Amino acid sequence: MADILLLEPGYSNKYPPIGLMKISYFHKYIHHDYVRFAKGELPEAFREKKWDRVYVTTLFTFEWERTKKALEYALTVVKDPHQVYTGGILATLMPELIAKNFPTVKNNTGLLNRKGTLGLEHEECIDTMTLDYGILDDIADQYVYPAHDAYFTYMTRGCGMKCQFCAVQTLEPEYIPFISITESIRRVDKQFGPKKDLLLMDNNVLRSPHFDEIIDEIKALGFQKGATYINPKTGKTVQRFVDFNQGLDAFLLTPHKAERLGELALRPARIAFDHIEDAEQYKKAIRLCARSGITHMSNYLLYNGEDFTGKGHSYHADTPEDLYERMRISMDLCEELNAELDHRVAIFSFPMRYIPLSDLKRGFIGTNWNAKYLRALQRMLIPTQGKGVSSRSFFEADFGKTQEEFVMYLSMPEEHLGWRGHFTKRKNETESETAARKKTWDENQQYLGEWKRRFLALGDEKEEFISYIGDNNYSVERYLEIEKPELKKLFIHYFTIPTLLKALLISDEAEKRIIVEYITKEFPLMYDRMIKYVTDGKLPYSMLEGAFRTFGATFAVSVLGKIDYTQNEEPFVINNLIKAQKKARMNVYKFEYVRTFFLYKSVGALDKKTTKAIIEAIKNLDERKTRGLLAERFNKFKAKMIAQATEDEVGAAYIAEQIDRQLNDFCKQLSLFEDWE
Repeated sequence: MADILLLEPGYSNKYPPIGLMKISYFHKYIHHDYVRFAKGELPEAFREKKWDRVYVTTLFTFEWERTKKALEYALTVVKDPHQVYTGGILATLMPELIAKNFPTVKNNTGLLNRKGTLGLEHEECIDTMTLDYGILDDIADQYVYPAHDAYFTYMTRGCGMKCQFCAVQTLEPEYIPFISITESIRRVDKQFGPKKDLLLMDNNVLRSPHFDEIIDEIKALGFQKGATYINPKTGKTVQRFVDFNQGLDAFLLTPHKAERLGELALRPARIAFDHIEDAEQYKKAIRLCARSGITHMSNYLLYNGEDFTGKGHSYHADTPEDLYERMRISMDLCEELNAELDHRVAIFSFPMRYIPLSDLKRGFIGTNWNAKYLRALQRMLIPTQGKGVSSRSFFEADFGKTQEEFVMYLSMPEEHLGWRGHFTKRKNETESETAARKKTWDENQQYLGEWKRRFLALGDEKEEFISYIGDNNYSVERYLEIEKPELKKLFIHYFTIPTLLKALLISDEAEKRIIVEYITKEFPLMYDRMIKYVTDGKLPYSMLEGAFRTFGATFAVSVLGKIDYTQNEEPFVINNLIKAQKKARMNVYKFEYVRTFFLYKSVGALDKKTTKAIIEAIKNLDERKTRGLLAERFNKFKAKMIAQATEDEVGAAYIAEQIDRQLNDFCKQLSLFEDWE
């Protein structure tokens, strides 16, 4: 009996590791070994344990760093470094990477469908093993797979279409047209209990000449249209669903096959729409599914791609306009079918970013895309949870009414994207809360209008401007690279407030003047937002130096005008103003007086009339008046301080004497009585 550790790298994934579940079943129920499953690494309780064998599964190549970390961990907990095994997608696609970085690890490429692939006694074909659902309990308090209450299996293997971008031709090079799953599902039912759904991982089930047999077997297993399932935990009857998770090939869908699919509890019917050139085949397939009674359909929209071949065709690299058009086609189809049929249908689009099979990170950018577009698209997909099609009104608000508008949105500053849409009142919101939020919303609409006006005015300079923002670099240095003033002004919209403050330190006065005139004269709302950010935030004081040097007293008046004087606690920005003014070697105002005002206020040394007068003097930078008003109330302030410090204290007289001396020194340091009569 051996101790076996199954390890999945610590990435977030929807489905449990099927390969490890099969390996677990073999070790646990045939070899009678002790098996433990972990995600990332084991709990602290297993820290000292060493394992006889460790299996590490791999997923996509861009998860290399997490995979590498898991393999490194495996080597620290195994007894013999030659007893670490790996397999899966990355291991099959890039075996040389595993060999170079982990020479002692045994790497298994492809499927475990041959005798002796793991070198174990009694090992016939791991790939046909029952899945051990019990291992999921090992990580139940750490990670729950979104799709876990399902039978995970295959009824065919391989694909045969040989799409250039797809890994299946390497992972499953041989097409196997039919694999019966009845016996394996019965074993799962017996050992682990029935599962709600049937998730089939077939890559091209429609190619199988045994398609009718496959449908018949699925129905016989209890997944016919309208099938239900009694949840053993709640006792409630719920619907069952079948999901050909890897998708159905639109080129191979016939009326007969669509009718047969309609006999299943299929939800959704996943149909790939990888390229705009496949539009007619895609539309035909969707119509066939809908007319066969399938109510939920989805499509995978590959984007950010390059030229590729597949399905006997050659395709050009896609464009953002292509992606928009594919999403719009699905929306139009949905409306068309709902008007035509006597039942409702829903079509959801899932844009999927193309990443080459050899990439170890997610950073690939296609020929017709750029980093800005890719990031903006992800932001636009957030409200839809990755789905690109909903109602027409929502679709047009999020993605635009035209291809041109979609590209405009992709070019928009990321923060601006979240400002689009209509203002709506929130539940349980007070009138004052609504008014405050509406004020901010109105300001955001001004920002959107100003940016849009300038972007649409670019004309022939549009491509030049896109070249400046395409890599998501919105630095001061990039601003200085731009030659044309109008492009510079539009680029300012991509600055964060900290970057805008940094830009005010530019030594070239002509370059800085463009910024200053734009944010104070052409679009003063930007200056107001900057001041509010400075007042509310806790920035490093050094970031205010440029604002002091550029705007001087105007900057001080702006900030002091935004302060909330109703609070007793001194705002953080006062400390920043004191230090920043010193760093800028300027003498705009003695901000220590503002600090003193809040100190007076905190002990109740000011009446309403004096408070109002001091605030007015502060806002006007009237240093002499501020000082005089504080001096008038100094004795009351001192008395309040002494009273608070000596209340119920032993040695009150001595304490009072010390406080009196310290406060007098404090008064002198502030020059509180200077020039005051």
